[in-house]
Amino acid sequence: MRRFLSLALALIMLLSLASCSGRGDNGAIYYSLSKSPSTLDPQYAGETEAHVIIGNAFEGLVRRSAEGEIISGIAESWSISPDNLTYTFNLKPDTEWYCPTAVKSEFGEDFYNKFSSEKVTANDFVFAIKRAVSPETKSPSAHRLFIIKNAAEIHAGNADISTLGVTAADNNTLVIKLTEACPDFLERLTESVFMPCNEEFFNATGGRYGLSHKHILCNGPFYISSWDSETTLTIRRNNYYAGEQEVIPSLINFGFDFNAETIGDEISAGNISAAFMHPDSPIPQNSIIAKSNPNSVFGFFFNCSDEYLQNANLRIALCSSIDRSLFASAPENAELTDGFVPKNCSAGSLNYREAVTGQTPKIGFDTSIALINWKKAVSELGKDKVQLTVLCPEWLDSAVRNQLQIWQKTMGVNLGITIENKTPSEIRAAVGSGNYQIALTGTESPYSSAVDFLASFKSGGIFRFAGADYGTIIDRLMSVESDNELLGGCYTAENYILQQGICYPLYSRSSSFVTAEDIEGIAVFDSESSISFIGTKRFD
Repeated sequence: MRRFLSLALALIMLLSLASCSGRGDNGAIYYSLSKSPSTLDPQYAGETEAHVIIGNAFEGLVRRSAEGEIISGIAESWSISPDNLTYTFNLKPDTEWYCPTAVKSEFGEDFYNKFSSEKVTANDFVFAIKRAVSPETKSPSAHRLFIIKNAAEIHAGNADISTLGVTAADNNTLVIKLTEACPDFLERLTESVFMPCNEEFFNATGGRYGLSHKHILCNGPFYISSWDSETTLTIRRNNYYAGEQEVIPSLINFGFDFNAETIGDEISAGNISAAFMHPDSPIPQNSIIAKSNPNSVFGFFFNCSDEYLQNANLRIALCSSIDRSLFASAPENAELTDGFVPKNCSAGSLNYREAVTGQTPKIGFDTSIALINWKKAVSELGKDKVQLTVLCPEWLDSAVRNQLQIWQKTMGVNLGITIENKTPSEIRAAVGSGNYQIALTGTESPYSSAVDFLASFKSGGIFRFAGADYGTIIDRLMSVESDNELLGGCYTAENYILQQGICYPLYSRSSSFVTAEDIEGIAVFDSESSISFIGTKRFD
């Protein structure tokens, strides 16, 4: 009801904001995404772009402060049982959904009026979590909920949804029961898949929930005010937000035009407020590095759909005869690594790279083994000669040419290899389009979860490999619950990537989150998808 009483004031504020330049300590922020999200349904969204927007337009039971600490969200308090298996959340009684006025044109004024004063309740979380674990939803993040009692069994079709360990004791009390203790459970509750969903509104959208700003209710620090999938999406400050943090920006404009070649110039010119810069990208002028994220692995990438490199023995032969000493001088912003999973990724509550230190599966340097695999490959391919091209950045030219000599000495005259020097962005474009055989390049993980990173290659990804075995590994990994099982499953998946010669890692690198000099207060957490604009200021 307070929303209607404050309508005049809200209109005055909106007109005032529209008349200003968009600068000042609550001015507009401009952030570039590589593409428009395909959906903003929190239980179904799987793209980095969607998670960025959902994290700012929705409020879960808890959220992270600017310092990354877990603070109150919709839940004003919570308790944990002595065995760490039962979490009881006491919800704030007066939090409301934000229903954008655009809903009027879609559903009528009565419908809009109803949801303009609808409270967020424990049942909204029960419905959301049930949707996420239901096999019919096909949620890409369902595995993050498998720690909840019976969630994995329900997702596999082996238990009824009524047995899920999530219940609403009343409108303001939510109880979640786990299968075993989960040290990072509160952190998981900040993820998109755990955001609430109003069942009545969801059903009324008739399968269009999250597909436009007219088909979604928000309850976070911002609401989605407009969305043109070709150009921009705008979120505006929710003046009815009941969270602990003050929402400073009046609006965030998301453009779908991220260009690695020009983004630095756009930040320098003040046209873009902030961006993640690839490890290869120079830091733009008039900018500040807000955070470095060790989310990148650089090395030899093999196109497994190539007529030659689809043969695993050929790839293994090449990897077995790579002399790592030629690449021992790590460039700036890099360090040597044997692993494929980036350093920022965790398996449950454990950092994956730290947990498997000294046990990373890798192909060792052994030219006699390389020759054996080479002979098998030539026989299987039925080719008299194998011709390969390596895309290489200028800074690695000398090392790669020395490596080429080892390959040709080991495999003989039937192996022909040429080197093409390309810029890092040209190599990325070639790899992205599949127009390459071997490339010296990197891949960045937009995820903080090792499971999600490894699962992104289930269909081959940039390596374009077709392996039912890897799909089986990932499917099994998606159904495990404990940290040890997650760790073991991730190790098995990484082992497959490395032992099959799909990628040969050389360096661990960091992306940089860069802001314009007149921007402060953007909070970046574990990955590119975890960004909060609540406390962001833009100064003149």
